[in-house]
Amino acid sequence: MPTSESIVIQRILTSAAEYRASDLHLTVGNPPILRVDGKLVALEQEPVITPEFMDVLVEMFLTKDQREMLNRDREIVVAFALENRIRFKVSMFYQRGFLGASLRLIPKEIKPLSELGLPSVVQGFTRLTKGLVLVTGPFGSGRTSTLAALVNEINKTRTAHIVTIEKPIEYLYLNDKSFIEQREVGRDTRSVEQALETASREDVDVIMVSEMEDPPVIQAVLTAAESSRLVISTMNTDSVMKTVEKIINSSPPEYEVKTRTQLAGTLEGIVSQRLLPRVGGGRILVAEVMVPSSPMRSIIRDGALYQLQSMLQTSRGEGTISLDRALAELVKTGEILIDDALAHAVDPNNLKMLTRS
Repeated sequence: MPTSESIVIQRILTSAAEYRASDLHLTVGNPPILRVDGKLVALEQEPVITPEFMDVLVEMFLTKDQREMLNRDREIVVAFALENRIRFKVSMFYQRGFLGASLRLIPKEIKPLSELGLPSVVQGFTRLTKGLVLVTGPFGSGRTSTLAALVNEINKTRTAHIVTIEKPIEYLYLNDKSFIEQREVGRDTRSVEQALETASREDVDVIMVSEMEDPPVIQAVLTAAESSRLVISTMNTDSVMKTVEKIINSSPPEYEVKTRTQLAGTLEGIVSQRLLPRVGGGRILVAEVMVPSSPMRSIIRDGALYQLQSMLQTSRGEGTISLDRALAELVKTGEILIDDALAHAVDPNNLKMLTRS
């Protein structure tokens, strides 16, 4: 029989969905707090979170094994579905001795690429049969939605065997023209590296890795991308330049040349995105895109990265779009304010010039 706390939890989760919040924060001593269109909103009508409330949350959200993992590691990330209606990516952790939780809402439907506001060149990435495609951006930039849209576009438009390696599984895919296997780290496989090694030895066309942050994972992804498969992943970086630098710096000095060579040879595209306030309300996606040309590959291979930023800023062909140019277009169409664009510009003076051209 539902307890009073469990009824309140269900009501709060439902409210988060009704508000179309991106995130829900639960910490002892505070009311539930939503993030709506980038702003924090407290649910003042709900009771203040108590330790007893969090105990019930743990019982509702976690299996016995997951509860043991939380007690051992003091934090855990899982996926949770409320009555198969609303899905959440849940991070549980301790702060000031009390358990807290941050929940990210996972939309029930995967939006198609055409509705995300991405440049048309991104659609072409789904037709690739090998190489590495990265979707990057800071937390809350929508990169997971873009990653899911890329996978689902392949699923709907061509026959392929797709393997996803996720921690945890967020979006649930339904087979269309493709055949999809979703593997969750900690439940279906011990590690991303192990799952990548297994997939690279199997009849797999596309491999999706939900996030490549740790150096061993980065190296495993690069190796998998060399095996004539398409590998798609995300990174928590806020520009194309920082993405390239992070990958190269992930390797020990004695392996840097190998890493640069792997990246130059396999990279097919980077989408670095963020969400900005839209004039009139809501948020709008702006994306910097790099489709590496032969000169760009040579720069990466040689390690002369100081030349890459200049090339990104001035490139007008082959699909590459600088962040400043993307911002300028949104300013000129009246969709974002110049002050918001300047706050994110690589070169504010260049941005001002582009808005006048």
